[in-house]
Amino acid sequence: MYFKYLVSGGLIVIISVITAIYSLLVGIEVVLGVSLATLVLGIVVLTTGLTYGEPLVELFKTFSRDLSRLVSKVLEDSGLLSSSKFRVCLNDLKLVISAKPVNCLSTSLGFGLVDDVPYLAMPLDVVKDFEVVGNDLRDYLREVLIGRFKVCRDVNVLVDDGNYLVELRSVGDDVMWLVKSPINYVRFLVLGLSAKFLSSDLELVNEDLIGSNYLIRFKVVT
Repeated sequence: MYFKYLVSGGLIVIISVITAIYSLLVGIEVVLGVSLATLVLGIVVLTTGLTYGEPLVELFKTFSRDLSRLVSKVLEDSGLLSSSKFRVCLNDLKLVISAKPVNCLSTSLGFGLVDDVPYLAMPLDVVKDFEVVGNDLRDYLREVLIGRFKVCRDVNVLVDDGNYLVELRSVGDDVMWLVKSPINYVRFLVLGLSAKFLSSDLELVNEDLIGSNYLIRFKVVT
């Protein structure tokens, strides 16, 4: 059993089910097709987590990369991929992707509109499993990202007047492809954990990939 793939598979299945329900309600067949394809991906990831083996992981990577091209096209056509705003909302503990910043209190899980701005809100249930301990964000992120998920070798955090820079140093090869994918679960995990620790809504400012180091900048939303 491989915990990282179990978590990722569960998230993909949840997102695809929500998207499929939305497409059925509004009658968008192309979104329904992508949702069903993504559901297959989620099942593959869950199976990989339950029956972990290197050959199966390589097969999963190839399949998911091909599917990502299709998912990226749909997200781009919906306006949620290019110039998107990423915000973590403490109410329902969810990640909101929108074309423009939206009020967290006006959003709910799934697809929706706030003042004619489309958004997709996804649950961050995995973050709920990690109790906040101590008073240092860096130690908390290290405990989860390194101790639990083996995402990287070290974590550094810099703070400047409500703006945060989290640097994941020496990201593992088996995680790097996730960082480079359109649906970047490492980004989601860092933002979700940070929001929980800080007890505040957060908004992604920007992110960089320098060699094997992944830098993510975010700010507290007041």
